[in-house]
Amino acid sequence: AMALMLASAIYFQQAMVTRRRRFAAAAITILNVGLMLLWKSMHLNHAEFYLVPLGLSILGFVELLGKSLPRQAHDPMRYVGALTILVSPVFDILDGSWGHIFSLLLLSVVVIMMAIGLRLKSLIYTGSAFLLTDLIVMVIRSREAYPFVPWLCGIAVGVGVIGLAAFCENHREKVLARIRLLSAELATWR
Repeated sequence: AMALMLASAIYFQQAMVTRRRRFAAAAITILNVGLMLLWKSMHLNHAEFYLVPLGLSILGFVELLGKSLPRQAHDPMRYVGALTILVSPVFDILDGSWGHIFSLLLLSVVVIMMAIGLRLKSLIYTGSAFLLTDLIVMVIRSREAYPFVPWLCGIAVGVGVIGLAAFCENHREKVLARIRLLSAELATWR
């Protein structure tokens, strides 16, 4: 595994020096194989260890080889990469693992932050959907130990919506101006 990591670093260095994308693609591929061997040797069998680097690699390939790939293939490949990352802890969540619930929360936030950095709507949609789903799962799972949690969450959401509506009504022109600015900015995103 360490030899593959070293080979990946050499290919990455060559990609930076020669500016050839195929060296970067080879570095990413070798790094994934090295990570898989490393996780296997350390007896780490959770799906996140294998699928998160794979999903990040798919997203990296789309950005790296963007001009070589057909334009209509970009969004489907981004969805595949994001779903590979975000679906990895779902099977353990179904078994009731809190650690995997929090890892999905963290992975959703990471995907959303990547989407903001890369200005990609497709990653925003998938990350937000999984984040919302994870928050709902947290409320449902916590209901078993603390039956009053759904009531508190419902009251908090209701108060938040009323407060947001009151704020928007008091600052209507500023809010509308910011919404126009935000929609104009989002229109430039891919």
